[in-house]
This record gives sequence, structure tokens and C-alpha cells, in this order.
Amino acid sequence: MFAPTDVQRTAHAHPDWAADLPDAACPRCGVSTGPGVTDPLNPGTGCVRCCDHPPPWRRLTRLGAYAPPLDHWLRDLKFAQAWTLGPHLGQRLAGALPPGPAPRPVLVVPVPLHWFRRWQRGYNQSQLMAQALASARGYDHATVLSRRRAAQRQARLGATARAQNLRNAFAPHAVDLSPYDVLLVDDIKTTGATLTACTRILKRMGAQHVDCAVAAVTDPPDMRTIKSIEGS
Repeated sequence: MFAPTDVQRTAHAHPDWAADLPDAACPRCGVSTGPGVTDPLNPGTGCVRCCDHPPPWRRLTRLGAYAPPLDHWLRDLKFAQAWTLGPHLGQRLAGALPPGPAPRPVLVVPVPLHWFRRWQRGYNQSQLMAQALASARGYDHATVLSRRRAAQRQARLGATARAQNLRNAFAPHAVDLSPYDVLLVDDIKTTGATLTACTRILKRMGAQHVDCAVAAVTDPPDMRTIKSIEGS
């Protein structure tokens, strides 16, 4: 089990790392765009990619792309018992959210983990992040979704298979969310299938708006190829 000092050592190993600036990614789908491509103050416009296939949530906040060192931190969080990275990343996400008071009460909701996987891991990394974020921002937080089955690991699947894998995977609790805007928290967004499935259920539960906050976004293969060429 990692101790709190391991979070400090992780940060010290990358002293120059900082979360992305708001205009580094599309404020709607979270894919890397670069300055001047989208308007972070008007997330509804999104980018060309998500305008063609708009996600069901309103905006997405991220710390960065799924690349070093974030990818190493998240793998340690999920698979190396580095549980203290969860609160650390949640606090960083709290600082990356748009400043100022929210117009409506906000409920922070973690993406649920199946009970068997939680038992194996000892914790739900998304819940650790959500609790720390909510505490830092003064928001309420609650687990209002459950996972019905431990589906095949999403990392092994393509976009279509991910969506099929999550069909009927989540279930709502008996909660009326109409008084709240919901902030849905997860560790990684890849294709968006998990966030999409959860967002649709949260809206059926009465949430007027759903925003998402994730530590990292995996850019599509074409974006990773472009960045690789630009950096060569």
C-alpha cells in the first residue's frame, strides 16, 4: 500500500508537470485541440469532432492527456494500490474546474465500480477522486449509481465494443436529482462510452445538467498521430 509520502515523491519526480490550461482541450469532449481552436468559456460549441457527434454531457474538465506522467500515475492508482493518488488527483481537478460559484447546487457523483472489482482493489479510484474534489469545492457528493455486472475490461475493446460492453451495466438508485446539477467523476475518458452511459441515466434521474471531470483523456488515434508528427 502506498503511503502519503509516495504522492509527494511522485510529484517530485515530475516537478515541471502542471495541469493543462483550459484552452488545451475541447471543453465539450475533452480531446486535445491546442490554443485558439475552441472557446473554453463557451463549452457548448465544442470542436469539429464533438459537433458531429455531441456527447450527452454539457462540458468536460480534465487535467491532461493520457500521456506521461499522468498515464503512469493512473496505472499505479488502479493496479499498484497507489490509493493516495486518488485524493491528490481529485484536489487537482477541483482547481481545474471553472472558477466561481455554481448557479445551482452541485452533486459530485463517481462512476461506480462493480463490487467484486472494488473488493479486489480495496477502493473505487473514482470515488476517492470525487470525495476529494467535492470537499475542496464545498459540494455535496453521493454514490447514486451502481454497476450491475463486472464487464470485460474496457481497455481491451474498441469504441463499438465498449458501448456494447456497457449496455445495461449501470443502474440508478432511487434518488431524485432534479434539485442538482451533477458533476460526474472518473479517472480516464477513452471513447466516452462509460461517461455517456452514466450521463444518460443521471438525466433520467432528473439532473438538469451533467458535467464531467476526469484526470486524463485518451486522444483518438488520429490526434496522437498528428501530435507525434508535430513533435518529430
